[in-house]
Amino acid sequence: MADNAFFSGSTLLSPLSAATGLPIDQVNFLVCQLVALGFGYPYRLLLSPETTSPSVRHVVQLLVGFPLALFCFGSQIKHLLIQSIVCLLLMKFMRNGLMGKAVFVVAMGYLCVCHIYRMYYDYGGYTMDISGPLMINVQRLTSLAFSVYDGRSADDSKLTPMMKQFATKSVPSLLEFMSYVFSFHGILCGPFCFYNDYISFINGNNYQLRDTTKNSNESINGKLAPSPNRAVLKKVVACVMYGSVSMLAMHHFQHAYMFDPSFRDFNFLYKMYFIVACTSLSRHKYYFAWSLSELVNMNAGLGFNGYDGFGRSKWDLIANFDFYEVETSTSLKSLLDNWNKKTMSWLRYVVYERTGSTLAVFILSAFWHGFYGGYYLAFLGAGFFIHASRLVRRNVRPLFLTTKGKIFLYDAITFVGTRLLIAYLTFPFVMLEFWAALDIYRQLYFWMHIIGGILILIFTLKPMLRIRKKAL
Repeated sequence: MADNAFFSGSTLLSPLSAATGLPIDQVNFLVCQLVALGFGYPYRLLLSPETTSPSVRHVVQLLVGFPLALFCFGSQIKHLLIQSIVCLLLMKFMRNGLMGKAVFVVAMGYLCVCHIYRMYYDYGGYTMDISGPLMINVQRLTSLAFSVYDGRSADDSKLTPMMKQFATKSVPSLLEFMSYVFSFHGILCGPFCFYNDYISFINGNNYQLRDTTKNSNESINGKLAPSPNRAVLKKVVACVMYGSVSMLAMHHFQHAYMFDPSFRDFNFLYKMYFIVACTSLSRHKYYFAWSLSELVNMNAGLGFNGYDGFGRSKWDLIANFDFYEVETSTSLKSLLDNWNKKTMSWLRYVVYERTGSTLAVFILSAFWHGFYGGYYLAFLGAGFFIHASRLVRRNVRPLFLTTKGKIFLYDAITFVGTRLLIAYLTFPFVMLEFWAALDIYRQLYFWMHIIGGILILIFTLKPMLRIRKKAL
């Protein structure tokens, strides 16, 4: 194991790192994900719920997942253990009224401390350390705590449909809990999965819980469980595609160029072109990581979500994005709804369903990501622009619904506008630095902020003026 704070994972694969030119942390991650992918097949078939008890499946999850995490993150794994055990104790021994909030504060607080520490030893860096798994673990711990809280609620009428869906009556056993935290197909990169969905996968009743169609040729009550092989093959192709585009982006559109003083010398149009290209291509590294994590989970059997209209099994239960919807969306809200979907589900469950505040959702999302100023420019900007886009859609869209030609024109304009807006909104997230991103906004004359502010002013004052006019 390396003995520095910057990286504490295994150095066993250093020769492979030197041969490929990839950093050792990325080599460890990819190799461990491939090991998890390979192990998923025998786990799904030889240790299936039909032939293996839930306890054995839990034990295997832990025996494989823990060493993979240890190989990648070394001694840093202690943070995952401390965060998890403390929150489990709170769930078991704290009274229900305060338990959910207490777990939320402890889990998020621990993550925030680790984010600050990482900024100290690896400021602006992208070394893969334990903060990634900690972020996913915060989602697991807080959602589980609120699931128990909702399950013990004395008044079901106060629960929303989503709260009722994921409510659970009891705190899981230590084995169930550690299996959930250290599942070999989810420990390194997620994606987040609600506890109820995970335990249904372990017990094998996830197939009975999903809607089926009569023309399906895949048994769910007999010995044959729905096969993910078709979905796995598609996801492999997707991983290759996203990985290739990501490599292209690394060589031709590096976000670091925006820090270069020479970037200031280019005109407005080139700067917008570069920002659109850079942010669009940089999305593919997330597509690759998420596709790989979904692939690993599906191959282990987690992800079944019923059947489509043709009787084919769907494996999108833990899908983290919809590529087509993200890249062709005609509204910012639609784009964000289909980006990092499992995190959005978590935010909705633990924040929006309980507060009804969109602003609270974006603030928590920023804290969850860390403390780089660029995050806050991006997420607070998202709240601002979503508000503006809703007003535009409410007031302008009906004017274009009269003919097919006008509908096409509206869709074309909003498609281009959404491409520009998401690039303008997210480049601070990529840059991380608050002042550097703010300087780029200055170079762009804050043009979208100004337009958004004018639109909000117009469509906010318009109803007020109508009321005043009627009163006169």
